[in-house]
Amino acid sequence: MKERKSETQATKITYQGYSWGLKISIIEEIEHGRISINQAAKKYGVSRTAIQKWIQKYGNLDKKLREMGGRSPKQEIAELKKKLKKMELERDILETALEIVEDEYGVDVKKKFLSQYQRDTLKKLKKKSKSQ
Repeated sequence: MKERKSETQATKITYQGYSWGLKISIIEEIEHGRISINQAAKKYGVSRTAIQKWIQKYGNLDKKLREMGGRSPKQEIAELKKKLKKMELERDILETALEIVEDEYGVDVKKKFLSQYQRDTLKKLKKKSKSQ
């Protein structure tokens, strides 16, 4: 027969409450990338599971991700950089087209159809591009 181990009294799980301020400060540190969940658990003596639940319950990152269409900030930045390159390329194409029209027809399109501010801006851009 198997021997029964002596029955010990079940350990009582104690509930340790944490202040709202502590929860929010931990969540903010994690969401801003200052520390990881594991580091926060060690630093504040709180279980990882508790921190994960707090993030789900009180965190803003999930809401922000949903607002951004499920993209992380890094993905958003990469997408914006791609759009910027595309717009710069389109601008260069349009400027080249204007120069071709001016050469072919002898009409200064920029002077006729652009405002003074736009002409001045184009001049500044040309000077910058020549100096680079």
